[in-house]
Amino acid sequence: MTNKRPYQVRIFLKQEFADAVSGHTTPKEMKPLMDILKRHNASLDHNQFEEFSKFVTWAEANLDKTKFDSEDQKQQMKGLLALTKNSLANEEKRSYFAREFTLSVGKKSLFTGAEADALIADLKTLGDDAIITPGKGFVPGKSYAVPAVRKSYVPKRHPGT
Repeated sequence: MTNKRPYQVRIFLKQEFADAVSGHTTPKEMKPLMDILKRHNASLDHNQFEEFSKFVTWAEANLDKTKFDSEDQKQQMKGLLALTKNSLANEEKRSYFAREFTLSVGKKSLFTGAEADALIADLKTLGDDAIITPGKGFVPGKSYAVPAVRKSYVPKRHPGT
């Protein structure tokens, strides 16, 4: 049975490449990655640090103006805002968020089924530590190892971003 939930394809770039991409440059050492992306009409869409920062900016400006279905829902959003702000203030978490990039294929960054399996398989041929490298994920109170290339079944799109 194929999983029909939407997912994102994410990679962790080595720090120097994440810094370069964020500065809108592509070092020649990234050619193998760029060749794979080109073959699949894919691109580096955004990184988690940018996305989380946009969410905080939106939420701080709009949370009190937003109509929620319930007070509980509003409190959940306030909790998410506080968790995100605290995560961005943590140097270790911030460094991993800045290296984690979501990919898009033809301007689409959410997939279902096996749409991106060939892209993921090609990305895995890069191995670990040349261009991409394993990272960490964070949940309240702990962290866990995350492979260099992965499907993320928890879309990180937040209202207003």
